[in-house]
Amino acid sequence: MFYVEEGELEAFDDKQILKSIPQGSLVGVTSVMDGTPFAYHIRAGHDSVLIQIDQKGLEEVLKKTPAWMLAAINSLSKESNRLKQSVTQPIYHSTLESFAKFLALRAENKPLDTAQIIKEYMWQTRSGKEETANALKELIRRRFVTLKPDTAGKPNAQMHLVKPKLFHILVDYLNAERHGETYPAFGLSTRERSCLEFLGLEDSLFTRSRDEWLKYLQAAIPQADIIIVIRFVELGIFSEVKDQPGKLFLETESLDRYLCAIHGERNIRGLL
Repeated sequence: MFYVEEGELEAFDDKQILKSIPQGSLVGVTSVMDGTPFAYHIRAGHDSVLIQIDQKGLEEVLKKTPAWMLAAINSLSKESNRLKQSVTQPIYHSTLESFAKFLALRAENKPLDTAQIIKEYMWQTRSGKEETANALKELIRRRFVTLKPDTAGKPNAQMHLVKPKLFHILVDYLNAERHGETYPAFGLSTRERSCLEFLGLEDSLFTRSRDEWLKYLQAAIPQADIIIVIRFVELGIFSEVKDQPGKLFLETESLDRYLCAIHGERNIRGLL
């Protein structure tokens, strides 16, 4: 630990100066108190005079310090260390999940600047370079992303989102997987999937009763039963019409989402 008697120091990492340490400051207090390595590199910003305080000298001072003050210092030291760690730790548990969500919010019908997107993502989420690179490689492997040269011929300069509609589904799938749950679309039986495919051919906004929807499905899938209709209500594929008791409305957006998930299942689950 050092006391800055004269001058000024600079705390820096490998990239930039983080803060100035003025005359009258103590450097390395937290490291001495809890035994952790110092978080930054230190150098003199101007000609400076430092007084070194070794462990023995500190112990002599602490012997004369009231117990309540030592407890306060220790508490502040732990809180300071916790705050330092929270600032440097990634915000999300899964880099792949958070990167997919980040890209989903930027999905447009035009290529993205690869370097800029990666830089922005790492800054916002505190994710490391290696973790981000691995997440990008996985999205490329699952065929969600391709990298192409820009107009000047610079390799991998442009990022193309191959399946923009699937990014939100991928995020939901990864979230379910992380919690040990089955993603609803992938838990459907073969009969239920066949019924969804048939409903996907429906181009009219009809409302029907449960029995009428069942007869409609059985016209193409004879094995369909009322349990499938009830299941689709639970999944939000059918919704009950408030002013028409007993009638169900086909939620085409929800249906489209389930069909997109089923058709892109191998990409989403990484089974390529």
